[in-house]
Amino acid sequence: MTVNADDFTAFLAGRLAAIVPAGFHVQARDGMLWYSADQGRFPGQQGDYRTGQAGTYVRDNLGAYADTDADGVTSVAARALDELQDYVSEATHDPWPGTRAQPRPYAHIRDSMLHLGYGDPDAPVLACAPIPLAALNRPA
Repeated sequence: MTVNADDFTAFLAGRLAAIVPAGFHVQARDGMLWYSADQGRFPGQQGDYRTGQAGTYVRDNLGAYADTDADGVTSVAARALDELQDYVSEATHDPWPGTRAQPRPYAHIRDSMLHLGYGDPDAPVLACAPIPLAALNRPA
């Protein structure tokens, strides 16, 4: 499998944007995922209602820490879930998407699909729609 980083970034942005709470946004831009929130709506890390932006490097990290493309896809996706979770939790002061604690993010490949979510993969607290690996392959 040869992963098209821009397609992967766009797929991740779409899946993550579909699960964030209202008022939060996820966008793909320049090989990165960018997380933002409606200004003045959430207390933010400092309690000043300025949440700013955060991001996850997708293109740069895709092959940096893994031996195979499949390992790269799962590690970058798990990192994106983790960094998005931190952004939302710091902005809201709540352990999103949990109620008392932050559930652990997961990313794994099963049946030629990338499965993403939080909590136990067999009984997730919150899950994204799976991403077909065939959609991430670079055209020949």
